[in-house]
Amino acid sequence: MGFWKKVFTPRVPVAVLAGGHALTDNVEGKGLVNRMSVMKGRKAGEVEIATLFGQKYFTFARISWEPSGSRSVGKAAGGAILGTVIAGPLGTIAGAALGAKKKDNSTAYVYLIDEEGVEHEVHVQCTKDQYVQISRIAY
Repeated sequence: MGFWKKVFTPRVPVAVLAGGHALTDNVEGKGLVNRMSVMKGRKAGEVEIATLFGQKYFTFARISWEPSGSRSVGKAAGGAILGTVIAGPLGTIAGAALGAKKKDNSTAYVYLIDEEGVEHEVHVQCTKDQYVQISRIAY
């Protein structure tokens, strides 16, 4: 039962931008952590952080989210041209709309406290949905 419970535990995968060295005890992996998954810990207020180099438990302190996004004019123009070639005038509108889709570059700062009581700041790239999921897992 323990194996299946572990397999189906809700997890939130995110890209680590900075601070990944605190997420592993593996000496070789300290500078190489670029992905992590956040899962519910063994007790309330605790989260389990899994990386390629192992997993570690932390007390969740807080999370702050910074929304950001961008649109590419070049992609919109390219989509309009491609849409025109494929489907005529209606394809121009559809191609421009698809090409100009907003890319989410939002980030968050996750504050974790290790077993020694030291607080670590981990900068991650995450969408609003991932931010909400991490907040729910932690509390």
